[in-house]
Amino acid sequence: MQLFSAPTAVNLELTDTCNVKCRHCYNFWRKENSRHNTLTPERFDRLIEQFREAGIFHVVLTGGEPLLQFELLEYGLKQLLACGMSVSCNSNLMLATDEKLRRLRDLGLDHILTSLNSADPDVNDYIVGRKGSHAKIIQGISAAKRNGIRISVNMIVSQINKHQVFETALLAHKLGAQKIFGTRVVPSLNEQNLNESTSRLSKEDALETLTQLVRARQETGILIGTLVGYPLCLLQDLDRFKDFVGRGCPAQSGHVIGVNADGETHACVHQEQSYGNIFEIGIRKAYENMRAWHAGQYRHPGCADCAYLDLCASGCRMSARAYHGAMDAADNLMEKGSSFSKPYRLIHDPDFFAKMDGGLRFQAPRRLRFRKENGFYLLNIRWANTVTCPDNVAEFLMQKQREGSLFSLRELGATHRELLAKLFFKDAVECPDLIYNDNRGSAGLGADILDRGAHLCST
Repeated sequence: MQLFSAPTAVNLELTDTCNVKCRHCYNFWRKENSRHNTLTPERFDRLIEQFREAGIFHVVLTGGEPLLQFELLEYGLKQLLACGMSVSCNSNLMLATDEKLRRLRDLGLDHILTSLNSADPDVNDYIVGRKGSHAKIIQGISAAKRNGIRISVNMIVSQINKHQVFETALLAHKLGAQKIFGTRVVPSLNEQNLNESTSRLSKEDALETLTQLVRARQETGILIGTLVGYPLCLLQDLDRFKDFVGRGCPAQSGHVIGVNADGETHACVHQEQSYGNIFEIGIRKAYENMRAWHAGQYRHPGCADCAYLDLCASGCRMSARAYHGAMDAADNLMEKGSSFSKPYRLIHDPDFFAKMDGGLRFQAPRRLRFRKENGFYLLNIRWANTVTCPDNVAEFLMQKQREGSLFSLRELGATHRELLAKLFFKDAVECPDLIYNDNRGSAGLGADILDRGAHLCST
């Protein structure tokens, strides 16, 4: 298991104030007179310096609702980009205007993750806790598209909207969203009687949710995924549900840290426990305090012999805790004793390998970013998509990137044949000798160097 010196991405809360009160959010449990926190520009500067020193690649600006602090959002976006970090934003877009979105796009923001919990306005507004929110969200998505900002949609699926996933995906596609995530509810630890709660999804409910998403992809071409991993033993047919195989757990992978507006840190965005205040102990110490996550200590013991453990990481650890009271408990959606009817296989195009053996040329694009670790490198492909890479291969790519020169498999070395193919299919290297028509560079989320396949033809 490769442990990192620091996270590669940060979920940074600009403010914990929000203009809605979603039933699945921690804000839903907050008392009306609770104290709210918002970053100041001075504190933002201190965070940026810590991020820069730690080698952070990507920052997600979130809340609360970040558009409530628009000037701070602009300030942070400008400063982070100036320090070489990529940035995206999570927003419900209800406060979005053409002017605001144009200003953000001009500064360099190119992606927003928004929430749309149902195609039915009444259901969406009930979940969000505000009448008229559905119409405002749709207006915000349309405004973002008009101003050249890519949009992904997150749908939090519960008993309330589980039958509306397909219709919501169709609406997201119609509005121009590039991707929809069907994300199961992670119950709050404050929630009682989970067996009777609207938060609870049965195994049949979860599979039906994913089936609706697969149908939407087949009928429209929209990209699909989830922001909370499903245990792979639930899926069984990993070919049919391949879009949900590589998610894993960002907290356990060691890639992500969450930072609240008051500086408290979390390994998982669903976690209430703090690992220290970043303004007091720094990002590296807070990250070190999360080692139990990164070292696999929260994986369910019953998963120890599973061939997919490194991909699945025992599903969602916070769901396990909510339902069963322990971080290393079974995910409530695990299918004990399950066999995989169709395993997940990495299938490369034989024609591509033949072309590669024949001298196909590759290049390391300028967008690649590198971070040296103990015995390996971290290679950032774009946005938050970061993978590990052997020292010698990473240093070879860095040299070719500096030179702006092309290279072939022969120059890299035949022993790296499989790795080079995986780097290409993951979009870490480009090939000017081929025309390829796929979605590798459009979403920014995926598994560690896993071949999703590509459609190739010679130029």
